[in-house]
Amino acid sequence: MPSPLLYVTMPVGGVLALVGAYTCVKWYTYWKRSYKGRLLTDGPFARVRHPLYSGFLALVYGVLLLAPLVDTIMLAGISTSVVFVYVRKEEEFLVKEYGKAYREYMERVPWKLIPRVY
Repeated sequence: MPSPLLYVTMPVGGVLALVGAYTCVKWYTYWKRSYKGRLLTDGPFARVRHPLYSGFLALVYGVLLLAPLVDTIMLAGISTSVVFVYVRKEEEFLVKEYGKAYREYMERVPWKLIPRVY
């Protein structure tokens, strides 16, 4: 008999994976259409400063909940570590590249990955 926990983790994982995949696709189509060398602060960038990373992590953790295996645990751990390193480095680059405009954007959108959390 399956664990009752599966009745929670499977739907939550499915929704999280779908939201993550949707966010990644939405980011890509927006970025492809809008990026012309200027700082993007609207669209998916209006809620968090790194929406692609947010979507990717949601997808990874959704898959982890759907298939809690050693491989997906390692994927989630490595992905989270890499994303946090990339976010820090990307923010340093963006401050150098866009200066005051990016610092003002950071004040308007204080959340790096998860609205109202981080």
